[in-house]
Amino acid sequence: MTDLAERSSWLRLAGIKGIGETVRCGLIKEFKTPERIFRASISDISQVPGWTAESLEKFRNGLKEGKLLCQPETLEAEGINIISFNDPEYPESLRHIPDAPVVLFALGKPEIDARPHLAVVGARKGSQQGYDIAREFSYELSKAGFVIVSGLALGIDTFAHKGALEASGKTVAVLGCGVDVVYPPSNHRIREKIPEKGLIVSEFPPGTEPRPWHFPIRNRIISGMSVGILVVEASSQSGSLITARLGIDQDRDVFAIPGGIRSKLSEGTLALINEGACMVTSPDEIINHYRHLLPVKNEEPEKNLSLEDFTPDELELLEMLAGEPTGVEDLLSKMTWEREKLFSVLLNLEIRDILIKYPGNLFQSKINRHTGR
Repeated sequence: MTDLAERSSWLRLAGIKGIGETVRCGLIKEFKTPERIFRASISDISQVPGWTAESLEKFRNGLKEGKLLCQPETLEAEGINIISFNDPEYPESLRHIPDAPVVLFALGKPEIDARPHLAVVGARKGSQQGYDIAREFSYELSKAGFVIVSGLALGIDTFAHKGALEASGKTVAVLGCGVDVVYPPSNHRIREKIPEKGLIVSEFPPGTEPRPWHFPIRNRIISGMSVGILVVEASSQSGSLITARLGIDQDRDVFAIPGGIRSKLSEGTLALINEGACMVTSPDEIINHYRHLLPVKNEEPEKNLSLEDFTPDELELLEMLAGEPTGVEDLLSKMTWEREKLFSVLLNLEIRDILIKYPGNLFQSKINRHTGR
């Protein structure tokens, strides 16, 4: 959106307080543009479902005040894009939820993207196994043609974004604060990488600090722009369950990793499965489910690898796995590595299809350590 007057009209509509997103979205769906809303009579306006006497009065007052949600000059100065409900770059599936935001603020390059978006969410304080699963699934799903959507929170969200980036794919982070606010601070590095190929988006204007109630609100956007939601780990009180249940209300598919029956981090996912979510244990199950939506890819020619393609740590591990399949505990007993480092190197090699993983967490190299074949 380049026209200053047009941007201002959208920001004026978004800036009217106290009417609720369902009514605001209903107004746009009924009148098509902010200008037509501003010119309509109160009698016509009131025909849109969802009004109360109080909210209608607040709408009248908001029209008179004419305040913008934020100033267009601020957006331009900070390199922030505004995506209106009518822009072709607005996520198509998000348009169809009843409380879609009428504007989104974005860092990155908005573009029309018909590829299916899939949300990957889960616990902020998850397990290393959960983080590895989120990363691996997101990598494989991204390679298959999905756009990975998550919330840039600590834990599962972070590793979902990482997996997509490692696959050179597109990922979308939906924030519970302004897109110019770095939160959580420890995610600043991955946050810098996302706009290079993907987007950081929020319905909250620049400068908005994170507040606890912002995150349940933003979750409807994560589910709304996705064809399905994958929950990797979740306690019984996890916010990711809100995303999943919003997805159900929006007629989205919900997938869940089962986890161990005695783990607190499986309580939420097991509850979702009991409620009808689809249990998955492999990215291929999701890929096959959406095969009809995914782009057709030409098979890449097989690459001959050389020793230069591996780090010293990877070469050391490949040496250990060149013979019989070996378990994690055996590897840890023979090496000086911490468990977390071993899992990270194993995952990197597995993602690159260098390892075979057998039941019981046994691993074996697919290539000869010395020849790269």
